[in-house]
Amino acid sequence: MIRGNDFILNPNNLEEQFQLVEVSNWVDFTTKEKLGFYYTVLFPKLKFEKVKVAVKATNQLVSNEELEQKGQIPVSFEGLHTWASLYNGRLSVKAEADNIRKAGMK
Repeated sequence: MIRGNDFILNPNNLEEQFQLVEVSNWVDFTTKEKLGFYYTVLFPKLKFEKVKVAVKATNQLVSNEELEQKGQIPVSFEGLHTWASLYNGRLSVKAEADNIRKAGMK
């Protein structure tokens, strides 16, 4: 039997920069408490796979309005941690990061 955590994405294979395409609220399903935001990014080295990266934060880095105007915004993450999960027989990538910032910004 294969479990989702048997798959590990090597951070060395990932980019320093990702293309941000969508932002949504990260809410705990059980408590309904807002935990932060999901930042949906494209992983160019993974055939432009879309991955939602969860970031615990009170302020949203980019609004969806700004994203609609600019299309995609290059971002980078601090403390990016990725893993695979199996849901309904489908393997998907999960990710969390300590922080997110626009690429080129300190």
